[in-house]
Amino acid sequence: MTESARVGVDVVAGVLPGTPMDEVTQRWFLTSEEWYANDGADQARLLSAMNGKALAWANYLMMQPDRFNWVKLEWIWF
Repeated sequence: MTESARVGVDVVAGVLPGTPMDEVTQRWFLTSEEWYANDGADQARLLSAMNGKALAWANYLMMQPDRFNWVKLEWIWF
């Protein structure tokens, strides 16, 4: 059985607006199986950890205006 995504976060950046650079693109997912295998407090910790990694990566990229003109973080709940 394949695992379905429950929540995902994408961080992309680049020089030309709307043209992400593959080498800095990062994606994080929590699967439905991971989500439902935990209770409320553990779900919150899982989500917080994933979001923290994505926010840290986006911040790291934003601190390099000599390399990137834009950074975008997208969060989606499935």
